[in-house]
Amino acid sequence: MSVVNSQLQTLAQHRAEILLAEAIGWLHDYRKCSDEHLKVQAANLTGQQALPRNRLGQQYPTLNNEQIQLLGCFRRVADLLSTWNNDVLGQYLQRCHNTAHFDKQKPVGGEQHYPDMKLSTPFGFEKGIPNNLTSQLWGLPWNNLTSYSSHQLYSIHQTLRKAIGLLFSQTVADTRRPINEVDLWGWGLLVGALYKSALAGALLIGQTSQPPDLRWRLLGVQVNGLEYFLNVSRIPDLLARQELLSQALDQVRELLEVTYPLGSEVYRDENGAIFVVPDLLNLLDIEDNNGTSLKDLILRAFAGNNNSQSSVNGEVVPQLTLEKQAWWGQDPNWPNSSDDEIPEIAAFLGVPASHSVNISEIKSAWNKKYAEVCTVCGLRPQGSDPKAQERKVCDVCEQRRANRSKTWADKQLDRTIWTDEVADINARLALITGTFDLAHWLDGSLLQSLLLIAPHDPQNTNCQSVTPKTPSFSRLRRIWETTRSFWQEVQKELLSQLVDDRRRLRIYLDQPANLAGFHVYDLMLGTTDLSVVWIPPQSNVNGYLLSADNLGTIARRLGAEQAVYNHPATAAIFVEDYINDNFVKQGRAPSLYNPENNGNRANLLNGFQIRQIQYQQNKYATIIPLLAEPRVFMALVPADKALEIIRQIKTKYEREMGKVRNRLPLHLGVVFAPRPTPLRAVLDAGRAMLERQTVAGVWEVLCCARKMVSQGDSLPQRFQPDQAGQFAEWYEVTLQRDDQRLTWHIPALMGDGQTEDLWYPYVFLDDPTEPTTRKRYFKSRNPWKGCDGWLVHAAELQVGDRVWFTPATFDFEFLDTTTRRFEIHYDTNGRRTNRRTRPFYLDDLERFDRLWEVFLRLSTTQRHQVVRTIEATREEWFARDCNGTSVTDPVFKQFVHDTLAGAEWDWKALPQHIRDQFVAAGVRGELADLLELRMEILKEE
Repeated sequence: MSVVNSQLQTLAQHRAEILLAEAIGWLHDYRKCSDEHLKVQAANLTGQQALPRNRLGQQYPTLNNEQIQLLGCFRRVADLLSTWNNDVLGQYLQRCHNTAHFDKQKPVGGEQHYPDMKLSTPFGFEKGIPNNLTSQLWGLPWNNLTSYSSHQLYSIHQTLRKAIGLLFSQTVADTRRPINEVDLWGWGLLVGALYKSALAGALLIGQTSQPPDLRWRLLGVQVNGLEYFLNVSRIPDLLARQELLSQALDQVRELLEVTYPLGSEVYRDENGAIFVVPDLLNLLDIEDNNGTSLKDLILRAFAGNNNSQSSVNGEVVPQLTLEKQAWWGQDPNWPNSSDDEIPEIAAFLGVPASHSVNISEIKSAWNKKYAEVCTVCGLRPQGSDPKAQERKVCDVCEQRRANRSKTWADKQLDRTIWTDEVADINARLALITGTFDLAHWLDGSLLQSLLLIAPHDPQNTNCQSVTPKTPSFSRLRRIWETTRSFWQEVQKELLSQLVDDRRRLRIYLDQPANLAGFHVYDLMLGTTDLSVVWIPPQSNVNGYLLSADNLGTIARRLGAEQAVYNHPATAAIFVEDYINDNFVKQGRAPSLYNPENNGNRANLLNGFQIRQIQYQQNKYATIIPLLAEPRVFMALVPADKALEIIRQIKTKYEREMGKVRNRLPLHLGVVFAPRPTPLRAVLDAGRAMLERQTVAGVWEVLCCARKMVSQGDSLPQRFQPDQAGQFAEWYEVTLQRDDQRLTWHIPALMGDGQTEDLWYPYVFLDDPTEPTTRKRYFKSRNPWKGCDGWLVHAAELQVGDRVWFTPATFDFEFLDTTTRRFEIHYDTNGRRTNRRTRPFYLDDLERFDRLWEVFLRLSTTQRHQVVRTIEATREEWFARDCNGTSVTDPVFKQFVHDTLAGAEWDWKALPQHIRDQFVAAGVRGELADLLELRMEILKEE
């Protein structure tokens, strides 16, 4: 379409009506958020009635008088929410409903029982639906729909959106399996976005299109987020940049959703936001009354006001991309034809190569200034303020750092932003990284490996053909919302799990100090230093130094016994007593230094004394969450907790994605580092771990057995929470590739513990021959082979089958030096170029735990000696062994066996399979990795 009326002011004049229409789109299927709807769809109930259409007007009579006027039509809000087809407003809403809902294909049977109904993820993991939906539905702020003429329009609109989203995301529009995977909010949100954009497009072109002709595009506002906010030297800088990027995108969203309401944000991650907008090819060129194009308005909104604390100050400029090809979703002529069109969302989720900066803005910062460059942003000159000069940063970065630290001190003392507090008792921390490979899910190919109508479904009495699911926008959105929720739940669990009875110390001085507010300093305590933050006087409260360190580490360095420093509470008391005994009682002057000013070690508290010390009561979690996005997770945790956290994430992944883990790989990594390691080096290493590519390969099936809890089969402990649900029965599949094995536990049932899963656990065969000897199979595109391939149900797997599998992996590195981060690099096969054993398969964790438990039978010296002997001989015989010859050499294998057998333990008493695993691990070099991880890094005894 081309714009006839090029003035964005047209949209501003109809702002209230357009936003009201969007809210109607969110709510248009509201009757499905009710107990009545669940009962109507229940298999075990008959004669049920849906929620009456006039019930809304009865519950909220004011809606009967509220009208919406657009495109020459007048409709009562209550009527439009009940009847769609009467006029253009209703017809547009009907069209948007169909566009958003073309994933609502018709399954065969699949009805659930009330009240035990389930909402599924796109990967077949089910959770319960609340049974008090109707009362919650009428508890929504419906009267907000009558307040769209208010000057508080945006607040009213957002409040309504939040309330609807929280409720509608708990239920489904259709309870029938397997189409119970899209929640009601996923549908409602998209209908609202489409409806709003369709109406805005009609206003902009000055004419009303026929509903079948409606099309839409995506608009991306994107940056390289990881490059922007991971390129920092301190956590407050990182958190400040995250907040700035979020605020910049919020400003763009307000521009496009409210100021000129032409679109709606449907996706956001660390790299930007995506909006649904009208089908206008020259959309970015339309202008406001001042002749400013929409493109420039978006860039200005993103940049913000330079005098505002929400401004990115020209440090990053987004890349704007308007989708080239418009789409209509479901074919308007459906069911007579099925020429569906879906947006190319996957093309928008790539990471821009790098972000650009606003050259003119950065140039103005240097106007008539001669100084060194800021060590934080690397763009502006170091500031004139003494504190900024002391820290070698510009005034902007100095203020951001102080603001972020102040927010922590004022509102978030139950968390930490200081790496010293995260470090474990050995003064080491770990950066956990995680990433899902969603590429082939978001391009729609793997969505079609899931079934709507499965082969040999006993409910398929009409013998309908096997039908895959359509890759609709709602399903695509549900995928990234599910993986985002996965990481957010991990983050929430860790914030709760890593809280103990540790406390901070408040240290009061005898006189006011000239220190930078909310900045960290080093307080010298004997042979060690304690990180402290200066909390300046506020509201008649004297200023004080607040500890920002692991007091267990400090107590250990001050000579405390292990029983004292291993317990957070007793460690804090020990340090408190030390300061009291050595400073308060003796009147000794403390020594305080700025850790960022290595060239000037002047004591900032010369002539001061510590007057008092208090034991603060705030508990806090020893984790710094950094990212929890659909594809990426990052968090800083104590090094000694890292392995257990990896195990927990692995278990959650196996439980919730177990049915599709052959197609949905998870890659986890850990960067271990001593406390003094520069944060920038740790983050660089973590980012490098996120860059490894998934390499799907062909594995051979060694064993496939169906097991049942009811028959006494042994379900691994980590799956026990699901033993009455999807893991009441499971398939245990052993796969092998080369000399590596893994066991895949596949849930056989849906969440009710009774319904067999006919739709999700399918496996691509490598054999191009149609598997006619199997009952449940079908053909779909194999994205790794680039052609169609046959899939068989997990129950149909046979010994000797060669199947495609994308293994989950785990990698780690210890930054004993900052240059070690440059060794984290992966080849095209996903392997470390200089570490032939890494990354490991995630399934190897259990094997490594078993080996370590047995390896502990050797003394510490013996363990070191065995590994040194093996690795020294490998180097002597095979030098760098770049081609891995040692792994296949039979003589070296025998040498490894003899070395292990000759150690000071009862080798022959070990079970044969354990001995075989030890020899294989020694040959591959995994024993060296295991020793490095458990003894050198984690310092386990």
